[in-house]
Amino acid sequence: MPAARSSSRQHQHHLSVRDQLSVTEYGELVAHSMEETIKIPFAIRSGGHSPSPFAANIDNGVLIDMSNFNHTQYFPHKNVATVGAGGRWLGVYNELDRYNVTVVGGRVVDVGVGGLILGCGLSYLSDLYGLTCDNVVNFEMVLANGSITNANANHNQDLFQAMKGGANNFGIVTTFTLKTYSINQVWGGIKSYSLDQLPALFTAMQEYQSNPKKDLYANLMLQAFTTNASVGAVLNMVYLKPVVNASAFTPFYSIPTTGDTTKIQSLTQMMSGQRVPPLPRWDWFATSFKPTASLYQKIEDIVTKAPELAAIQSTAGGSLAIGVQPINTNLIQAGNNQRGNSLGLQNVNQTWFVLDAGWIQADSDAMVHNATRALNARIEDASRAEGVYEPYQFMNDASWDQDVISRYGVEGQRNMRQVQRKYDPDMVFQKLVSGGWKLPK
Repeated sequence: MPAARSSSRQHQHHLSVRDQLSVTEYGELVAHSMEETIKIPFAIRSGGHSPSPFAANIDNGVLIDMSNFNHTQYFPHKNVATVGAGGRWLGVYNELDRYNVTVVGGRVVDVGVGGLILGCGLSYLSDLYGLTCDNVVNFEMVLANGSITNANANHNQDLFQAMKGGANNFGIVTTFTLKTYSINQVWGGIKSYSLDQLPALFTAMQEYQSNPKKDLYANLMLQAFTTNASVGAVLNMVYLKPVVNASAFTPFYSIPTTGDTTKIQSLTQMMSGQRVPPLPRWDWFATSFKPTASLYQKIEDIVTKAPELAAIQSTAGGSLAIGVQPINTNLIQAGNNQRGNSLGLQNVNQTWFVLDAGWIQADSDAMVHNATRALNARIEDASRAEGVYEPYQFMNDASWDQDVISRYGVEGQRNMRQVQRKYDPDMVFQKLVSGGWKLPK
């Protein structure tokens, strides 16, 4: 979701490894960690955006900080760029802007490269080219035995597919090779609305998603801060060409705004203008469904009137934001056309919905988590009642106790277990790396 979030768990008592180690030295570190007499727990951090406990931090173990793997290099003759796993998307985009190209990357420029890609990655380019993970040409990575390998369409093909949605279950990625695309100048920005326009925005979203000839250059995300009327709702929108007021967004144009930053600008500038809520603790929940007008009406009622909102608001700084992310079938087909991923997505138009809860004090963690989970359950009950529930949970937006990988389907899970047995037979990344979303047992 395009809103920067800090970890809701501030863990201490770890040894941080962030010096200028080579890939080989990282391999030696992993091999040393798994020695029978040591078995040192460890965590891997790219940008540290995820609040999932131990996903990017650890108590009483080794934190492998990848931030020095922050290079970006463009290869115009191959239309690819190599990107370090510890970089942040702003640095990637700024380098590629020099050549008027970009990659299918994160929508929040301060997010780390590694976590976003390994969680699948949703981009403003995704309707055209698929998820970020679908646009990886090569993973350079350290395996559990400390060896360095590459996974791509010609080498370790089974690992290559498993990594697309595989999180931190198979190794430590040091460098991604990504496809590049000739996109630079776009029309886009943020339209702001009062909260009483939320029903109209949901109606417009349904119309936008129902277009049988959806313009793939148009992309957007709706956010509404339902506990804070002074903030209201925002529509992050972009047309991936320098075309003002593209007809793809017609359903939204008649809704009165309180602010509008849309203009011709670079895609990097457009993404850099997005809001960053200043709260220190965050948790969020993901769900998916096929959109209908009646379901959007029910969701609007839930996120503005459900009793759980009072519980969240009763905490210091307690806030709730929703995110509505329309997913077109072309996104799914683009992934299938690029040798597939592990996600098991149904090839239907769908919405990836996220609840973001923010607050200030650690003693409110459990209360806010449970209230947000209950809200998510209400939305899932409503989508099931309409027969439009989709089991997929977008990992980059999922809470730490959502069983994300079990939603990939039987075949995807079976293939990932086979890859685990082949490349990590001692289950190092299952047992010693406790954070993040693990393969179901």
